[in-house]
Amino acid sequence: MVIRRISALKVFACVLFLSIFYSASAGFSMSPLIVTLAPSKQVTTGEVVVSFQGDVKAPTAVEIKVKGREVSQDGAKITYPEDKSTDNIVVYPTQIVLMPGESQRVQVKWAGESLPKKEISYGLIAEEAPIKLGDENEPRSKPMGRINLTGRYEGAIVVLPPNIKPNTVVDSAKSGLDSAGNNQMILLINNKGTARQKLQGIKLQVTPLDNNGKLIINKSVVYKPVIAMSQTKQSLFPGYLRRLTMPWPPGLPVGPIKVTVEFEAEK
Repeated sequence: MVIRRISALKVFACVLFLSIFYSASAGFSMSPLIVTLAPSKQVTTGEVVVSFQGDVKAPTAVEIKVKGREVSQDGAKITYPEDKSTDNIVVYPTQIVLMPGESQRVQVKWAGESLPKKEISYGLIAEEAPIKLGDENEPRSKPMGRINLTGRYEGAIVVLPPNIKPNTVVDSAKSGLDSAGNNQMILLINNKGTARQKLQGIKLQVTPLDNNGKLIINKSVVYKPVIAMSQTKQSLFPGYLRRLTMPWPPGLPVGPIKVTVEFEAEK
């Protein structure tokens, strides 16, 4: 009984310490999260504002980086690989220290010698860096711990060249089953154009194929599927693929099909 009581007190003290530490932590915000540059229209610079957030009097340090930006084929995950073309983007300043109540404007500038041939997106990453409190090297009479909580904002820089247009086609279409055993249609779409494709308002022309692979035109259907937001939230940039899964079109026998796609946003 005594051992259990002591353990419970230790857990309570630890939780209380963490709660106090977290509530007193500082942070920051970044706005806007998307910066659009159009060098051909003389829009070569933009900016974001990084602002102190929190109710404590300690400063917060923020580091800002530009990286590549890629969306997974299912649309659910964004990664930020190293990309040499980020040399075309200059961000200043890249390191700032904010005192309580302060804000800092950060300039984003296109510095490329030539325009890209297609629309490009880069990742604009702002990450809080831990600040030393000054006593890290002091001798300790007993074990002590410290937790550093850091914030992170993931934005985007979009570069628009002139005379661009999306051209999204269906690379493959097949049937499948969802986790409940229901028939699904699985599409792999490909943006072969030069501008990003917004994926809202998708409309499909679905035509079954006979045993010889020929179109059965009189059984073709127009299908406006309901697709999970996670698959369509992120636009499809030129040169990238997106895998879309949706219920099989009602009334259409499951089998080989040919699918064409268009988007209401194009009209």
